[in-house]
Amino acid sequence: MKSSRNWALALVVLIVFTTQEQLKANPAGSGSGVPAIVADVFIARPLGIMATLAGSALYVVSLPFTVPARGTEQAKRVLVDYPFHYTFSRPLGEFYDDDF
Repeated sequence: MKSSRNWALALVVLIVFTTQEQLKANPAGSGSGVPAIVADVFIARPLGIMATLAGSALYVVSLPFTVPARGTEQAKRVLVDYPFHYTFSRPLGEFYDDDF
């Protein structure tokens, strides 16, 4: 009984280790390594949060000028949407995102 349990455990370990090779090395981003992820978490994301907050404030300040010129959508896209997407929507460790 103990021998069959050891064989079953060895089989499970073998299956787990052989299927792990097929998975991506970095599920957060395609081809990004640990330094890119660390830089993203500690540098780019906090700067993105600050850019989102500053862009939102500038958007509110620019409303009296953009409403008569009918440029609110473009101002919102540049000042709010781009920094928000860069900070919260792109995969971790990828600095170039073609989705937006």
